[in-house]
Amino acid sequence: MLLSTKKISTKIIFYFSFVFLLFFSHTALAASLNLSPSSGSYNVGDIINVRIVLSSSDQSANAVSGALSFSKDLLTLTSLSKSNSLVSLWATEPSYSNTSGTINAEGVILNGFTGSNGTILTLSFKVKAVGTANIEFTSSSVLANDGQGTNILTGMGQASFNLSPASVKPVKEVPAPTLAPESIVVKVLTPIFTDYSKDTKEGEFFVVKGFAEPVTDILITSDGVVASTDEIVHESKTLKSDDSGVFVYVSERATSSMYMITAQARNKDGVLSEKTLPIKISVSSLSVSKTSVPVNIMNTLSITIPIIGLIILLILLMIWGWYRILHYREQMRKKLMDTRNLVSKSFDILDEDVREEVKIFKKIKALQSLTPDERLFINQFKKDIEAAEKIILDKVSSSLV
Repeated sequence: MLLSTKKISTKIIFYFSFVFLLFFSHTALAASLNLSPSSGSYNVGDIINVRIVLSSSDQSANAVSGALSFSKDLLTLTSLSKSNSLVSLWATEPSYSNTSGTINAEGVILNGFTGSNGTILTLSFKVKAVGTANIEFTSSSVLANDGQGTNILTGMGQASFNLSPASVKPVKEVPAPTLAPESIVVKVLTPIFTDYSKDTKEGEFFVVKGFAEPVTDILITSDGVVASTDEIVHESKTLKSDDSGVFVYVSERATSSMYMITAQARNKDGVLSEKTLPIKISVSSLSVSKTSVPVNIMNTLSITIPIIGLIILLILLMIWGWYRILHYREQMRKKLMDTRNLVSKSFDILDEDVREEVKIFKKIKALQSLTPDERLFINQFKKDIEAAEKIILDKVSSSLV
């Protein structure tokens, strides 16, 4: 019976372990980091905007990190833009060094990303010399949105650009001045959005950051669309950039489902720049959407199922351990029973030997009666043997309980 129980427990543990490993095993799928564009021809003085893009069509990715190097003798990195980036939270803020020709960044995509050519960063290089400039990844990783941080990166792209001397522009003849001076057109640089809120809920504020000429008026235009009525909510606000050109726009409490934000700079002479391309900010409702329920359930199950599996495995191990303890106790009980029987048999033999010795002693003393001391010794000797036998048997019996 014990052997059968042991075999059944072993089979249960084996089958459970097999199913557990089969259920939680997975295959890491492919993701790649590339540079866009990856080639082209430019002249000295030109600006090259290169995007770091992520492609992960088979599995959701929720974290990315990368280190790049570029030809520092031919290119100068002027700025890093996080505009339209998939990354919602930067574990390591993007940084670069023109001295060493390196770039580093590490961020988290909170809702995960599945698709192709999703923007991580936009790099703006200025061509400073003639040659062939290269930009390439020195190290990188893409972690899967699977709760285990699996690195699914399988490919890293690179870029190469042909750089030529600056083009010579023909000199225009300057017309002779007339009595009525011509008006001078002053151009104002268009602002650039550098960052904005990616996850805004109804009733919250969202923040938009940007860069423009220092100490310049920034005209912010916000057009919101209410999903239930298609009503457009319009807001205009004037900000001023600081001494370094940074400006920050904080909205009113969000009531619409989507906002389109544009910016326009205005200098002290009232000259306006061109408007920026609009950025789109989505606002989620406070009520739980139907599409978010399955995602929440899957996220919950991805955490609870492994825990339940480990608990079941622990219970099976405890059952196996208890079985081993019972088996050990049964063996000890059997050994003690054998010992008890052996002791009882030994005392029976000893008792029989004592009786024989007493008979012999009585025969010797047949011609002469036993003295009281001798009778007392024989009786006491029998009692001592019986008491010793009882004590030993009681000890063995108590060990069996």
